[in-house]
Amino acid sequence: MNRRDLLRWQLSGLTLMAVGGAASQALASGAPKKKGGGADFVQMPLLTVFTKARGGKHGTLTVEVGLDTNKNEKLAEMLSRSVPRLRDAYVARLQAYAMGLTASSVVDLDYMTRELQTATDAIIKQKGVRVLLGSVVLA
Repeated sequence: MNRRDLLRWQLSGLTLMAVGGAASQALASGAPKKKGGGADFVQMPLLTVFTKARGGKHGTLTVEVGLDTNKNEKLAEMLSRSVPRLRDAYVARLQAYAMGLTASSVVDLDYMTRELQTATDAIIKQKGVRVLLGSVVLA
């Protein structure tokens, strides 16, 4: 047997062992880890809407949103199933607000939180969910 063939065979065996070990470890760990919060926290995907800018161009308003269910895991599970509806309602509310903004505007975080909380309450139809804003970027 050629030394190169032997080396290829050994490296492929080691690669298979490493991949198999990583796969078995991933299966043993169970569910994938969440990005943040806990079992009672639902992280929404990043929301981005457009704004007016100088010279007829557009800017963007980007918002990170999380939903806290105050240690109610059943409500958190229902929220995770409602993410597409919530995201649609949030984008609609944020887009309506962002149309009045320019690149030099000051973002009213209290107003945005109230609007998103109202949309959440209308969709979920239960009390106990609190909207938390992460970073808000107006560019």
